[in-house]
Amino acid sequence: MKDFFNRHLNSESRKPFIQKCCMGLLAVMILFLYFGCQKQKTLPDTLSLEIDTQQGKPLRRGLYGFNTNMISGDYGYLDDDFIALTKELAPKTLRFPGGAVGNFYHWEQGGFFENEMVSTLSTKLNRRNKGNYVKLQRRRNGKILFDDFMQLCNSLNIIPTIVVNLWTGSPEESAAWVRYAKEKGYQITHWELGNEYYLPHYLNKYPTVGTYMAEAKKHATAMKAVNPDIKVSVCATPIAFHKEGWFVNKQQRIWDEGLAADTSFYDAYTVHVYAYKAIRKKKIEEMRGYLMGWIHFAVAEAIDYYEKLFPDKEMWITEWNIANPANRVANTQLHAMYVGDFFLKMLAIPNVTQANFHVITGPGKGFPVFSRITPPTPNTFWKYGGEPESDFGNTIRRAVYPAFQLIGEAFLEADTQFHLSIQNQPLLTGAIEYKERQIPGIQAEVIGAGTAEHLIVLVSNRTGEQYEPQLLIDGKRYKGNIDYRYVADERLNATNGGNAEMEGSAKIEVRIQEWRGESTKLVIPKNSFGILRLENK
Repeated sequence: MKDFFNRHLNSESRKPFIQKCCMGLLAVMILFLYFGCQKQKTLPDTLSLEIDTQQGKPLRRGLYGFNTNMISGDYGYLDDDFIALTKELAPKTLRFPGGAVGNFYHWEQGGFFENEMVSTLSTKLNRRNKGNYVKLQRRRNGKILFDDFMQLCNSLNIIPTIVVNLWTGSPEESAAWVRYAKEKGYQITHWELGNEYYLPHYLNKYPTVGTYMAEAKKHATAMKAVNPDIKVSVCATPIAFHKEGWFVNKQQRIWDEGLAADTSFYDAYTVHVYAYKAIRKKKIEEMRGYLMGWIHFAVAEAIDYYEKLFPDKEMWITEWNIANPANRVANTQLHAMYVGDFFLKMLAIPNVTQANFHVITGPGKGFPVFSRITPPTPNTFWKYGGEPESDFGNTIRRAVYPAFQLIGEAFLEADTQFHLSIQNQPLLTGAIEYKERQIPGIQAEVIGAGTAEHLIVLVSNRTGEQYEPQLLIDGKRYKGNIDYRYVADERLNATNGGNAEMEGSAKIEVRIQEWRGESTKLVIPKNSFGILRLENK
């Protein structure tokens, strides 16, 4: 062998030999590059989540929040368990003192006057207010203290949104509240001018939008005289989200048009968004087709309505949920999917700047994110669940809790929203009023730090099928590892403690699951909402 090399290296034939070696090496390199590039190529006809990090925009952190309504007295803002459960959710904003209760709350007293609790035209609302007033007197000495709420917000770095009382309060009282907050050093920018005064409950004081506007302007003027840097929001109606009511409830359209006629004194308009259709006899699979169809079709149409009326104003969605605590969807896996999917929709709507889920806690199994376990009674919807008596009084995390926990985790790590597009979308067929209409089966958005080195994809699989997507970042297929945390269940009616209509186990059936692995092995489970963590280095 040695003689062979010596002969060739010392002869004229060494040039062809070296040339052949170089050509062979070049061929190997070309093959290596070819197959390497092949792995970078996208797979045809495969579901693709395509991320563009070149143009980021600030993440609207105020989208992730909750409405607080503590008038039942089950929890206080400084209770250890309330603080711990809220801290784990990591909300960016909380609303005080809640929705309708804000129309009766007096901040200096830290509570309510009994005679005012029955002052509306709604017998049902008056009865509920009076009952909660009695509970609060018994459990918390009638107090919901503003300073307690602010202590919670300051300790957990939460942005407060405050509802002022335009029902039994005065402009002077609202201005004094703004002054007190300013003197205490409380950083409060967002103030709502009452709650849902377009409802017939309040016709005895606000028979027209004009009477509301006149009073709202007095409060806004007095408040901004104290602190011109605050933002105030007026009460718009939810009519555009409900096509069935659109043709019937002309008064709500007149109300919105009246608000739009004079936008000089307010900065935003508040809309409360509930997915109505609390149908008891529809199967939960049909409710999937309705809810996802509503998010896809109705929300887009509604946003167009509000943007035309209020083109230069922020939109605050300070209450949102499904409708009616007795809804058969309440406290189910489908409810958890719904909140994740609706949240993604809000991320895609630029003029929504504040949002609060209704409600962070309260009695029952329908609306709350967490609540006390209570025995069933003939006067409640909460017939099922099977919780043993030994658990009564303990806190249970309802089905939506883990979905919000994932959103909180994502928001803790992000300050920027990037663009994401979806190719080769699977489809879901709608139901009820969206029957036979096709809906995208996947919804996703991507957020992260400004450098885009760490990305989080929030993804909702609306369908009952699993998918193996490919991920692309700036046109290149992502081949790194993924940390995936998600909420999924084979059964749409899986519950955390049962619900109003469908018997459930006392077990926690809706929970966070985890997977870590190579992106090429990623599977998005059926009936799921989750977050994918990617390292973009």
